[in-house]
Amino acid sequence: MENHGEILAEFTVEAREILDQLDTDFVVLEKAPDDKKLIGNIFRGLHTLKGSSGFFALKRLEKISHAGESLLGKIRDGQLTLDTEKTSKLLQMIDVLRIIIEGIENNRAEPPGDDQTLIQELMQLSRNEKLASRPASAATEIPKVAETKPPSPEPVAATQAQAEPSPSVAPEPSAPPSPGSNKEVANRPAEANNASPAVNPELAAPVKVNPETLDKLMNLASEMVLARNRLLPYSTQSEDVQFNNTVRSIDLLTLELQERMMKMRMQSISHVWSKFPRLVRDVSNDTKKKVRLVQEGAETELDRTLLDGIRDPLVHIIRNSIDHSIEIPEIRLAKGKTETADLILRASHQNGMVVVEISDDGAGINYELVRKRGVDKNLVSAEVAQNLTRKQLIDLIFLPGFSTKETVTNLSGRGVGMDVVKNNITNIGGSIEITSEPDQGTNIKLKIPLTLAIMPALFVSSGDEVFAIPENRILELVRLNNDDPNYGIEDFYGTPTFRLRDKLVPLLFLNKQLELKNAESGPEKSPFVIILFSNGARFGLAVEAVLNIQDVVVKPMGPLLKSLIQFTGATIMGNGRVSLILDVDGIATQSGLVEKIKSNPLPIDPTDSSVHQTEVSMLLFEIAGLEKIALPLDPIDHILRIPANQIQNNGNREVIYINDELLHVIRLNQYVSGGDPSAADDQETVSILTCHFNQNTYALVVKRVKDIIQVPENLFALTSPQKGLKACTVYEDQVINIIDLEEIYMLHNMQGSSRDYPATIDMNVS
Repeated sequence: MENHGEILAEFTVEAREILDQLDTDFVVLEKAPDDKKLIGNIFRGLHTLKGSSGFFALKRLEKISHAGESLLGKIRDGQLTLDTEKTSKLLQMIDVLRIIIEGIENNRAEPPGDDQTLIQELMQLSRNEKLASRPASAATEIPKVAETKPPSPEPVAATQAQAEPSPSVAPEPSAPPSPGSNKEVANRPAEANNASPAVNPELAAPVKVNPETLDKLMNLASEMVLARNRLLPYSTQSEDVQFNNTVRSIDLLTLELQERMMKMRMQSISHVWSKFPRLVRDVSNDTKKKVRLVQEGAETELDRTLLDGIRDPLVHIIRNSIDHSIEIPEIRLAKGKTETADLILRASHQNGMVVVEISDDGAGINYELVRKRGVDKNLVSAEVAQNLTRKQLIDLIFLPGFSTKETVTNLSGRGVGMDVVKNNITNIGGSIEITSEPDQGTNIKLKIPLTLAIMPALFVSSGDEVFAIPENRILELVRLNNDDPNYGIEDFYGTPTFRLRDKLVPLLFLNKQLELKNAESGPEKSPFVIILFSNGARFGLAVEAVLNIQDVVVKPMGPLLKSLIQFTGATIMGNGRVSLILDVDGIATQSGLVEKIKSNPLPIDPTDSSVHQTEVSMLLFEIAGLEKIALPLDPIDHILRIPANQIQNNGNREVIYINDELLHVIRLNQYVSGGDPSAADDQETVSILTCHFNQNTYALVVKRVKDIIQVPENLFALTSPQKGLKACTVYEDQVINIIDLEEIYMLHNMQGSSRDYPATIDMNVS
């Protein structure tokens, strides 16, 4: 039988779940006060909390819950109507209950405190009496809990998929729904608030496991990956078939064990998002604005160790969006917008990363104000500021001390915020991008790795040492041109640079940065360059050799080595040697590269109109009949070179089986004006672009992939409609056509087979 401490620990975990759900439901109920089912769910949740509090003799919890239950009972019975005043007081009650729960977790007993004022105000509202007006600070003051060290409590947490709610403390006919869904939170229909999945009695109940046990299991799985990596080189050298088969089996089992352990550590992002409806409500009320929060992809999962890392950055970004970008209702109406602004949170998995977008339809970034404030705060000179592009102006926002607010408020104006947001995101291996159009809104995109425990890394060598670079920090790999004088390296104010697609890129030599003794200096000794990004700046890191990409287990640096900012961790290679993992930001900081670029920005041609335009990345490739054609990188998942015989016939279509998916094959030369549909396909291997569209993935066959190019976001319209083409752009004085994926997919589905494409199709569409 469980002892009292274990039961109390379970109670605090489940009480937190109830309070989190009540927090969300009160915000929803405020917008739909006639939702009887939701009121019933809230009442039952609070009643459950009160009953369990009485069982444990937690008098503070019981008294406050009883006062809130009395008010909710009259609202449920139709005697009172929920309004902003009642909602605010009920939310204040939730805050106090949460503080008490924290005290119980720390001390296994309720912290001392006087709740009489709050209880009287709740009872006063239940009698339909108006509260006496008080200063906002006094009305929302929450008592503090003294921080004391707990007497070795045993942590209890739900593992399994924690996106699902745990059972209530006491059985109830209908428990509150779990927070976070793929629907609009602010205006959820009543049915969604009360829907509960059918329970299969044959399924086992969720098992609660100590988080420390999970971490130990993950460490064991990581050690298995290291042992597997050490075995693989031997299998490639051995001719023993049985040994090779055994290693292959170990490889597959280790991979499956690693994947299943990662799934156990995964939690849905709704665990963080469930707090945001309350946040949006409070901030919008403080700023006298109307905001509707929309959440999409709340079921997206990532490592639970990263959830805490993104919580504070998301909170700050949401507060900034409401305070800086979204206008008050009167101004929105004058601009022809609705008085209620949309704030959209969207999460998804893309190419092994979690992408979180925060979008609003507010005023956007005032670029001229940013330019002016950058000069006023001596962050940039007036001469340099005049030629800054929008992207460079956005980079100013991430500098410490920058703010566009003239006065300091509770929400902004201190110049502390976006620089901290960026540092927090980069510290977990992520990146942040901002795009904004005046009077159309702002979009902030965060790219976060799924996990930090195991990640893909590129191994490089310099001197006699091998180092690993996290793959998510790498933009591309290039090689210095030995035909150019000094390998194409130029000196710019003491900073070595080289030209990459007509743009200067600062260059660092790894052997010099790490002061390696056995490494010879010079571009001829380090011809390979890895293009990296740090703090908004691109730079090249020259190394002697590029080895391979492999999943690595990240081990933290020891206490004696933590002061070395060039390294972020270590891993064990297949040969048993230790390889240090490079910290890209640390290397850039130690070299002084970022400061040099800020003091002497790389030259920009002021006559070039493109400096004031946002650029987009596109893939340049060739199809039969057209030597240069492009496609934006966003829809492209993979670029593959495969044997031509992997393309098979499936009825009247061509298909290919890649990564456990059966993809329809589209030969672009048969769908694009200028392409040669009769070109013979006699190559042994073909280039494939896997692209996603409308939740489907297709394999596009191209002749040859050429390069990744940067072109202005504003494209040129075609002089006349052309099949499969959407627009064109100019790159290096040559016109590059941009294909129209939507039209190509429509034609492919309409015709049934790329091999039955008709000789003529009426394409009189714009």
